[in-house]
Amino acid sequence: MVRSSREVLEARLAAAQAVNARGQHRRASRAFAQIVHDVDAAGEGASRDDAYLAARALLGLALAEFELTGDVDGAYERLAEVEARGTALAMRDLALVVRSQRGLLRLRTGDVSAALDEMETAAEVIDDARPLDAAVLLLNLGSLRLELGDAERASRDLDDAVRRATALGDELLVSKARHNLGYAEYLRGDLPVALRAMDEAAAQAPDRHAAVGLIDRAQVLLDAGLLTEADEALSEAREHLSRYRMLRDLAEVELVRSRVVLGLRRYAEARRLARSASRRFDRLGNTPWMLRARVAELQAALTEHRATPVGPARARRHATWALDLARDGESLDGLAGLGVTVPARLLAVEWLVSAGDVRGAQEVLRAVPPRLGRAPLPVRLQHEAVLAQLAFVAGDRRAGVRAVRRGQAALADHRARLGSVDAVTASAVHGVRLGNVDVEAALRTRRPGTIFDAVERGRAAFAGTGRVRPPTDPVLADLLASARREVEAARALGAPSDAASLARRQDHLQAARRLQDDARRRSWQHGGGAAAPVPASERRLRATLADAGSDAVVADLMLDGDDVLAVRLSAEGSRLVRLASRAAVAEQVRRARADFAVLSNVLIPVPMREAAVGSLSRTLAALDDALVAPLEADGDLHVAARDLLLALPWASLPSRRGLRTWANSWVDLRVGEPVRRADEALVVAGPGLRFSGAEAKLVASVWEGAEALAGEEATCEAVVDGLRTAGVVHLAAHGTHETDNPLFSSLRLADGPLFAHELDGTDLHGVVVVLSACEVGLSTPRIGGESLGLTSVLLRLGARAVIASVAPLRDDVAARVMPSLHAELRDGAMPGTALARAVADEPEPVPLVCFGPLAL
Repeated sequence: MVRSSREVLEARLAAAQAVNARGQHRRASRAFAQIVHDVDAAGEGASRDDAYLAARALLGLALAEFELTGDVDGAYERLAEVEARGTALAMRDLALVVRSQRGLLRLRTGDVSAALDEMETAAEVIDDARPLDAAVLLLNLGSLRLELGDAERASRDLDDAVRRATALGDELLVSKARHNLGYAEYLRGDLPVALRAMDEAAAQAPDRHAAVGLIDRAQVLLDAGLLTEADEALSEAREHLSRYRMLRDLAEVELVRSRVVLGLRRYAEARRLARSASRRFDRLGNTPWMLRARVAELQAALTEHRATPVGPARARRHATWALDLARDGESLDGLAGLGVTVPARLLAVEWLVSAGDVRGAQEVLRAVPPRLGRAPLPVRLQHEAVLAQLAFVAGDRRAGVRAVRRGQAALADHRARLGSVDAVTASAVHGVRLGNVDVEAALRTRRPGTIFDAVERGRAAFAGTGRVRPPTDPVLADLLASARREVEAARALGAPSDAASLARRQDHLQAARRLQDDARRRSWQHGGGAAAPVPASERRLRATLADAGSDAVVADLMLDGDDVLAVRLSAEGSRLVRLASRAAVAEQVRRARADFAVLSNVLIPVPMREAAVGSLSRTLAALDDALVAPLEADGDLHVAARDLLLALPWASLPSRRGLRTWANSWVDLRVGEPVRRADEALVVAGPGLRFSGAEAKLVASVWEGAEALAGEEATCEAVVDGLRTAGVVHLAAHGTHETDNPLFSSLRLADGPLFAHELDGTDLHGVVVVLSACEVGLSTPRIGGESLGLTSVLLRLGARAVIASVAPLRDDVAARVMPSLHAELRDGAMPGTALARAVADEPEPVPLVCFGPLAL
């Protein structure tokens, strides 16, 4: 069928609009300009309908050119010409569309009040609009309300936009509106729901409008503390935006990315990105966003200053710059001003404190509202950190601690909305500054009780479980199962020498990693609901030890610069002990791990084994002298530590032979907590270990009626099911700690690896878990101080104790030690005591450690 010239023109306009909607503004502008040229060239021969279509093309050209050049005056001139053409044609809907697009243009340049006036005026006559124009107006109005922080009214507009766009069959418009509904959930503070809505919107889109969507998603990930993932999303967005020269959105990518890389401690890059974003926004005439970028640049300078201090003169110059920014921000409306003025004043306070001007800092802080309920979480936490810092400097510890606690309560509320262990631990990044202010002030007092309380306030803020029950998510389960199959397919190929097999193996491993990444992203969409744990205080801990009649020593280890310090607590009192340098301890740990690796090889000759045993014994003795001897612990010893210090083979240190020793990342005080029935034991033998079957039989024989899983029965599903009911769990299997992806640390079972991720949400309260596998006691610290790995996940899910190895563990050693360990557990010994007795007579040091809460 031959189409009329009008139908051809309509098709050309629709195609240009579609290209523009996908962000291909240069190509769209050429198409729009050609339509206008063709109609105008026809002169009086052009019909009224053709003239109308030319006006619509001119409208599209105005916005496409603005996105390419940032020329706002040129865009307004184009819109005025469209308005004039609409008047000449007596087309009322053109006036509405011009108002709508002028409002969008004002929003893009930061004039939020004028944008709202334009769009609300257009919405008053929305019934005169064509269906597509009405849907677009509602999408833009909803976006504007999001900019103003009005999530409720924005959601109503966006829901209406979805309804209208669905009726039109416009899948791209539906996707954009649903994405923005996800952003509304973000503003309400529900990050998992926001990510789920954004991911679903992206999946439904017929073509990726994702460059802009990725910026929003990165902002949500940033607030969740998932910095590396946010950086990846922004890099993808930048690639797309650069290709189509979308200048305003490129500036926003740089601004958000400056905040992300600042969290990743790339200070110079953060300053560079913020400065570039500021210049771009300035060229675009977008003053509010230009000021936000300048605040980000100053924030990067301050954060770097904390790592590398500057002199008072420079600090005062930066304070002046911050105050100038605050004054500029006062001229902005609503949230725009809040996003500039408050952060700038808080930065000025910190710079003035650094310059030694406490009185000036106090005066500036008085201008900051006492409550910042509408501000983003990072700004609220910064406010509390500044209040605490200034109170501590002024000598008012009570006020300082109150501010710290308020900030940690806000963080706990934020964290309670997150479900996955991955997201909960990532959120620790937001509490770093608050915790540092607290601990640094406490260290200045040199009072052990004060230091202990400050350290444990920070550590407890990120401890505990995520969900209180596992999510029902078949998609997540399928992703994990598929990742397991890919890992097993790679393992089945062994270590091939031919190129083809090697390539296939690499393909399987890459596919597994992609599936694991998809599973991680999926897990972020699940909500939480767990209560925040209560930190132990020095006074309560000492009283609890005294009431229990315990002679235990609790050593709370921390770093002060390069020094390892410990607060030593017992029922009798507490004191601060300076132990060793971190560098010296790190070197000794490296040597110990190397010697353990040698001893794990059953094939090494006797002379080499004897040399390794001698070297290891000397190293452990040195660690003992440096870290344990000064603590004067003759009985039970509980160690609370992070990072490197948590990876020490504590139970192998010479002075701890036969004595209960156990470790945790914080002092999780549990008194009288019910335990599961120890006689309900689950014993599992994984494939590929010479002695795992024999070890499992010996362990199972210790427990009457134990459930034993071996061979094809030892599947991941069977083990996860068993974990939900057993009181004692023994897993003899190959273990792998994934340093760069710790939630995919795993144990190899009959059908492949059981990932730590799969345990997320399982209730393990009261369970003792014994991992007879290599190195699964290790964990990888995240930015913010939290550590992740298989053992840490089990503890977060409530396990009473986890006994695991922090170095390679030889099969024959495990087969000897484990039955003795379980016999002690059966007879009622505490897990740390059971381990100490089981390894006491071993001729070589054993790298098993008992991890768990402070149970008395």
